[in-house]
Amino acid sequence: MVYEGDFVAGVAKDEFGRKIGEDADFFPFPAVGGGEAPVVSGGDAAVVLKDGRNQKAAMALLEFLATPEAAAVWAAEGGFISPNKALDLGAYGDATLRATAKSLVDAGDTVRFDMSDQAPAAFGGTKGAGEWKILQDFLRDPSKPEATAAALEAAAAKAYGSANQG
Repeated sequence: MVYEGDFVAGVAKDEFGRKIGEDADFFPFPAVGGGEAPVVSGGDAAVVLKDGRNQKAAMALLEFLATPEAAAVWAAEGGFISPNKALDLGAYGDATLRATAKSLVDAGDTVRFDMSDQAPAAFGGTKGAGEWKILQDFLRDPSKPEATAAALEAAAAKAYGSANQG
């Protein structure tokens, strides 16, 4: 079992020769405490800088990328799930991707961004530092989970404190 993004299906298929839907499949994140099961997602953003020389062209590109037509091109390639409710689920290349996309579109207010989209880079997004290093060290020597938890708490407090001051 791997808790990962939809792009993992492509890796399982292309690099390991697995058949999606048979050797590898999708299931929703479990509900907690009798509540509704959340959809945990990652997010990407596109930005157009103010007063850029090509601002109008850049805005036109972003407006196009928000259309179901643009999303269909990406969906057909795999490794991409669109929250665009107007995108026909048939645009996705297999039943597993369609189920994943449907869960996102149907989730409404239960969508939750994963930690990689919420944590300051100093804690969760810097290779060889913060959470990354602490968890890598734990994998090398898992004999002290309490010390690892304390190190994670201290690194998070430092990173979030720095993020709130900036």
